[in-house]
Amino acid sequence: MFFSLSPFSLIKKRNQLFLTAACSVFVTLSSSVAAMAQVSVNQSALNSLGDAHKTKSKEIKKTSKQPEKKRRTQSQKKKVATPDAKPQPAAAKPVVLPTIPPAPPPVPVFKDANLVVPLHPPAPPPMPKVVNEAKGEVRATKLHTLLIFDDNGTDLNESMMKAIMDYANMLKQHPNATVYLNAYSHGNADDLSTPRRVALNRGLAIRAVLINQGIPSTRIYLLAKGIPDTQVKDLSPDHVEMIRSDLMVKPKAVTQPQK
Repeated sequence: MFFSLSPFSLIKKRNQLFLTAACSVFVTLSSSVAAMAQVSVNQSALNSLGDAHKTKSKEIKKTSKQPEKKRRTQSQKKKVATPDAKPQPAAAKPVVLPTIPPAPPPVPVFKDANLVVPLHPPAPPPMPKVVNEAKGEVRATKLHTLLIFDDNGTDLNESMMKAIMDYANMLKQHPNATVYLNAYSHGNADDLSTPRRVALNRGLAIRAVLINQGIPSTRIYLLAKGIPDTQVKDLSPDHVEMIRSDLMVKPKAVTQPQK
């Protein structure tokens, strides 16, 4: 049957079928929408709510109007506020003056700590031994005592040891006096350290005897001078001079002539 129709008639027949199908679909959709749009209202249920329904509706209206009122009040405040308005100063707090005490504070009393500090006096140097074979001589005067040693010798013989002990006993009778030990030795001008070293050893030996005899080290001044500045006649340069501070000759004060 279709093979006998022309192409134009076939297209027309297809369009008719499409329109009929579209109309049927539209009718079914419209009926379903109408069914969904139907709403049933129960008036008796609404009446049973009474004033509660009305109050809720009023509250909803008030809440909806509140933002508008707030906006109006804020805009009015902005118009009223002016840049020339000065802020009011805060109230000043009352000044509290310090009170004056009736009397000064008491004087603090400091108590002693009562600490016992152990004292450790320095150990005395070892006592030199007497060497009988040592060559030496003692010359004592009112001002000083000379102990003459052998060349490069530092040992003390019996007579020299006795003279030092006697000098220590004499120093005990003069507690305010100090003693100077001027030690000398021979040598060359090109080598000054060697005579000073020998003179120092001689002075240390005499100092050790004085300390062991009870003379404090603070009262003894040892001066290792080495080669003497001036050569004294009939006196060997290898000697040690012991002289008290109160017997030393003080230089006279030089007075300037008046103009």
